[in-house]
Amino acid sequence: MSRPIVWLDRSLIARLLAPFLEPVATDAGWEIRTRPDLTAAAIRAEPGIALLDTLEALALLPAAFIATDLAVFSQHTSAVALSTPERPDRIDRAAVSVAGCRPASTALARATIEPFFGLRVVEWQQEPGSETSAALRVVEDEAALVRLDEHHHDLGRAWFILTGLPFVSHVLVCPADVAAETRQTFARWAQRLPDELRDRAAEIASDLAAERSLDAGRVLSYITEALNVLTPPARRAIEELLRRSRSALRPPKAEHYRSLSS
Repeated sequence: MSRPIVWLDRSLIARLLAPFLEPVATDAGWEIRTRPDLTAAAIRAEPGIALLDTLEALALLPAAFIATDLAVFSQHTSAVALSTPERPDRIDRAAVSVAGCRPASTALARATIEPFFGLRVVEWQQEPGSETSAALRVVEDEAALVRLDEHHHDLGRAWFILTGLPFVSHVLVCPADVAAETRQTFARWAQRLPDELRDRAAEIASDLAAERSLDAGRVLSYITEALNVLTPPARRAIEELLRRSRSALRPPKAEHYRSLSS
């Protein structure tokens, strides 16, 4: 019998969670797999429970469901930022590079940059190497957690100001045919993860800030609020992100949300 799989991408939050998950997963006979380009296609090919980019997760429905036990979202500090060559209020029109960004981060940029900063995006540059020197750049993870100034702007915070809703970057997805015992085991782990991460948040933030010249206060804020159950406001936020970014994806239906314990 094959071992149950937990899929993680290489986002900052996944890298922070891996050390908490790996010991319990190994002891239970599970396998932790990581991929920098984790997509819905990878989960279809080798099914497992996955902490997956929110928009990628929607592509798995209805063969999988969104588990409400755990999600990654932010209000005050996110790991997605806009880098600008000068103050945005001095920019009328601009190209924006989202090269290398995950789908949810790209959707966040499309939903926030024009209405929040009052500039017109004339081109979205998606391929690495296509960026022009004048382009605004969307950055993720550590690159987004530097000190904010007139050149660095937190897009998750901008989204919260615009909508009053959190930015949901990742959700937990589970193929529908995963055994109930497997789901329930992971549910117990997921229940503990937010508190375990928050307990070590100050230490982790200090270490990251020292290693990468990041803003320790912003890193701490991000880590502290990143993990939670998928609340009703977070579900509304997913629908609103799809609408405001003009995504072709359909919002999840009520039956697409379930607890792993159910």
